[in-house]
Amino acid sequence: MIVSKWTRLGLRTVALIYLFVLLLVPVGLIFWRSFEHGFGQFWEWITTPAAISALQLSLLIVVIVVPLNVIFGVVTALALARGRFRGKGVLQAVVDLPFAVSPVVVGVALIALWGVDGWFGGLESLGIRIIFGLPGMVLATIFVTLPFVVREVEPVLREIGTEQEEAAVTLGATGWQTFWRITLPAIRWGLTYGVVLTVARALGEYGAVTMVSSNFPGVSQTLTLLVHSRYTDDYNEFGAYAAATLLMLVAIVVLVAMTIIERRVQGRVADASSAIVEEEKN
Repeated sequence: MIVSKWTRLGLRTVALIYLFVLLLVPVGLIFWRSFEHGFGQFWEWITTPAAISALQLSLLIVVIVVPLNVIFGVVTALALARGRFRGKGVLQAVVDLPFAVSPVVVGVALIALWGVDGWFGGLESLGIRIIFGLPGMVLATIFVTLPFVVREVEPVLREIGTEQEEAAVTLGATGWQTFWRITLPAIRWGLTYGVVLTVARALGEYGAVTMVSSNFPGVSQTLTLLVHSRYTDDYNEFGAYAAATLLMLVAIVVLVAMTIIERRVQGRVADASSAIVEEEKN
């Protein structure tokens, strides 16, 4: 489709205005309200015991959830892209289920399953607390972040095909060697993007977590719950803005760190490829 110069400029202008109104203005307003009383007051709001504990809990959930979803996501993507089995369509639907189900419904379902009166409620009598504790919050976050790695890795696997993997097998490579040296480097970009989405979703999750958390400061209160608690329960509007800004800063730091790591990995791969080419020339 060929469009004129003015049409392209018009479309770009509309897109920029849309992003400015719906994204930049709200984020900028939060930053402005957070620092309205100065950096000292902002620092005081984000260094309270409740804020520090909420930050630590949010990061702990991310540290637990991301590796589990990476392992499940890569294995499931391989099964969907490479395997042929009955029930494949059902598995596809199950993977997409978190996109369709409200996070609040997820929290209610976890309570019905793991609560005192649920199917596995007997664990409470053994001293194993799932709901209103860290395990329940981890389960809720795993559920809502489950599809991201799968849906980013599966299309890449379909695109690269199986020729290189089959060649590696014919040359005597084991299944693990084929995956580590052929498959994993080929899917690294999709995997990285899936991890970024998982981290962002895990940090910002509220609906499912609020249902399975006691929301006690210092016990089971994440940063998102802290923002809500300060705004609605404590009527601390500026403290809520400060916690929201802290949450955004943590997300930005995570994204920057992952970008730096990915560039280093890409540089090492390029150096290794250059070394192989030089060896072949010699």
